[in-house]
Amino acid sequence: MTGSGDRGKPRPPCGPLMRYPIAIRAGDLLIETHREDMPLEALLDFASRQNPKRGFLFVSKVLGRHIPCRPSRMRQVYDQLAERLQNLPGPVTVIGMAETATGLGAGVADSLARAGRQEAVLAMHTTRHCLAMSPLIAFDECHSHAPEHILYAPQDERAELFRRSRSLVLVDDEISTGRTLRLLAQRVAGHLPALKNIMLVAIVNWLGTAQRQAVAEGIPQNLGFASLLEGEFTFQPNPDYRPQLPAGMAARRPSRHARADTGRTGLLLSGAADWLPKGPLPAGPLVMVGTGEFAFFPFLAAEDLERRGHDVLFQSTTRSPVLQGEAIQSKLTFTDEHGEGIANYIYNLPSDRQVIVAYEHPDLAAAHAFPRLVDAQVWTLP
Repeated sequence: MTGSGDRGKPRPPCGPLMRYPIAIRAGDLLIETHREDMPLEALLDFASRQNPKRGFLFVSKVLGRHIPCRPSRMRQVYDQLAERLQNLPGPVTVIGMAETATGLGAGVADSLARAGRQEAVLAMHTTRHCLAMSPLIAFDECHSHAPEHILYAPQDERAELFRRSRSLVLVDDEISTGRTLRLLAQRVAGHLPALKNIMLVAIVNWLGTAQRQAVAEGIPQNLGFASLLEGEFTFQPNPDYRPQLPAGMAARRPSRHARADTGRTGLLLSGAADWLPKGPLPAGPLVMVGTGEFAFFPFLAAEDLERRGHDVLFQSTTRSPVLQGEAIQSKLTFTDEHGEGIANYIYNLPSDRQVIVAYEHPDLAAAHAFPRLVDAQVWTLP
């Protein structure tokens, strides 16, 4: 970890391990890796965003978002990242970033809790949705297609655990500049009087030495990083690539059916988190699909099915607009389930599997077109 005594001296990456030139429609990426606990080709593919702010997309193969993934493979990632957090003093609060890392953050917290910690781990995530309460924090992610994040305060017994937290873990699928995580760390730290340690966790970390120093500035707590791959990249944009965002990406209205108890106001994880929707299973190979920010509980259901011998993959819908091609072999577009009029997508949905779509509220499923597009069975959180 980077302590306050060596501020400005984060552990520098070692020299390049491998170099990977990647050509996509949006331009040319050059990746240099310094550490690969899992090979880059096992972790990432690449695609072109429909976003003028950032043309490239690192498409995770192990996240269960844009590419279907075995739940056991996802749990392996959760376990490996949680292993790097074992020595953090508790209580520990883990916050995943919406929407892509809501499931990843809760999964890392769950694996950490299952490792036998004495205190429960508090898992939270930022959200794009409004609840019937005042936000604790609101901030932006400047390069994103949906830039505003909201963080709500934990409720009931979770509030006391949050206040006493000595370790804060912020989780995203990748760290490219560290700006958003640094901003969130600074804002959340102001609500945690006992906080001593901050860990920034991602599947891949692209921060070089200077960027790590920039992230460390203004954070008085001990700062550390955990990832499965470290490296740096450069991107040369294609001057002829001029994408436009779909209309209405920043629309936001109160969401009557956005639940607080799925992680938006915290989950207490103590190593016994299980959820399996009721109802008969379709026959044959399955793909379990989470919806938007609702990813962790559907993952638990898919993981349970896999443990019981079912052939199941997991992935989620997303509001991230990506062009078809490269890592995106197929694409379906539909409006969001919360009635905000925002375009949502499912990428690379297998055509040879029965689809189960999971929703956090029955009314979201009843009004959503997506299940009818793919002839899916619907499961909802009780």
